[in-house]
Amino acid sequence: MVNIREVKQEDIERVKYICIQTADEKAKTDKATGEIIANTYSTYYVREEPETCFVLEDDGLVVGYIICSTNAKKFKKNFRKVDLTEIKKIKNSAGIENWFIPVPYMIFKCIYPAHLHINLLEAYQGKGYGTELMNTLLSKLREKGVKGVMLLAAESNKGAVKFYKRHGFKTFVTAFGGVAMGKKL
Repeated sequence: MVNIREVKQEDIERVKYICIQTADEKAKTDKATGEIIANTYSTYYVREEPETCFVLEDDGLVVGYIICSTNAKKFKKNFRKVDLTEIKKIKNSAGIENWFIPVPYMIFKCIYPAHLHINLLEAYQGKGYGTELMNTLLSKLREKGVKGVMLLAAESNKGAVKFYKRHGFKTFVTAFGGVAMGKKL
């Protein structure tokens, strides 16, 4: 049975696995690259802000997630202190590159204080589960009084951009092969 529930700390390895499996091919085949991707785009959220993180579960196995930070300043501080330290241990140059990860969230935090990441294993895509995860998170953010949420996507990921647009996200910046999108709540 497929259901959505709040993330638990013990889900972190499975969330990291899904993050890697839904990234590019190099993340799947090169252990270091996979760990860098997972530490960049998943661990902070589960560890620091689990109240705005949800998983899609199928018979007890986590098969997708939507994770969110509602505080850009807290994200920047803790991401750079904890996650960036782990990334630098894997590959110092990746640590230097990923120092910039919080910058877009800080720039737009007044209008879009929250930001999200969503990933589902391929077998669960296109079946409405992404919409269920998105609706669950947006409802929680409204309940918490969050006034807006943003995300970054690869411009080449046409399916994801289309999905976000269907859910009311508007593009506000396109640069360097990426798309910044936001939704006011």
